[in-house]
Amino acid sequence: MIVTTRYLSYFKPLAFAAALVAASNVHSAETAPVDAVRNPWAFNLTAYLWMPGVNADFSAGPLNKSVDASFINIVDKLRNFPMAFNGHFEASYDKVGFYLDGNYMGMDFKPRFDQISQGLSLRLGIMEYGAMYRLFGESASQRITNWDKKSTSNSLDIYAGGRTIWIGTQTQLNGPLNTTLSSNMSVTAPLIGGRITVELTPKWFILMDGNAGGFGVDNITFTGAALGTVGYRTRLFGVPASVEAGYKALRVELSKGIAATNVTMNGPYLGLTGYW
Repeated sequence: MIVTTRYLSYFKPLAFAAALVAASNVHSAETAPVDAVRNPWAFNLTAYLWMPGVNADFSAGPLNKSVDASFINIVDKLRNFPMAFNGHFEASYDKVGFYLDGNYMGMDFKPRFDQISQGLSLRLGIMEYGAMYRLFGESASQRITNWDKKSTSNSLDIYAGGRTIWIGTQTQLNGPLNTTLSSNMSVTAPLIGGRITVELTPKWFILMDGNAGGFGVDNITFTGAALGTVGYRTRLFGVPASVEAGYKALRVELSKGIAATNVTMNGPYLGLTGYW
């Protein structure tokens, strides 16, 4: 009986400690999935300014025309400052997401010959969209939950979608007829890409994004884009936010019959993103 009592005296605190650990594990197992399921959604919206220059080659049979102008040179040739809207939206559920990126530019060029026309108006729209998947790294909702902490790992996303480009031109001819000439063109091509985010500190990060597509669909032999930014995380009115600055480039190669167009747009990028 003495031996039994001695073993019991040792066993009771060990059994109590084991019970506490088991209860803690059960509680963690129960609450962790609940927390994960409770808020799997995450959203972010970026308003950004892109100031691209243009390098382009246009050909139709034996005729060729090249354009190489910086953003400042383009603005100098306009009757007014270009109207532009650039935005990027993402919706994520755990590690699966959807993105939508839109660019719109409206430019009214000064007339080259006053007696012929009132100048050329150009409207350019670029819409990108698709589905993405996070191969590794925190999910978007986890990143927002741990906003003020450094992520435990960098993240890599892959995506597939499409790019639609719309170009509209219009010019008003002078003279007794006062004629308006206009044309519109729209093309769409598939694309695939990837994006990596490198965590430097809890506040600073680097984002690199690149994609390529075309594959001959809708007469687009190639289209690709690249974006590289340095970002800083903060809060605006208590809402998680980040500021990004970097460089963005877009390339489109279009071939239709004897006509071909190769356009590269590249320039500085400045964005502000809100997360919720």
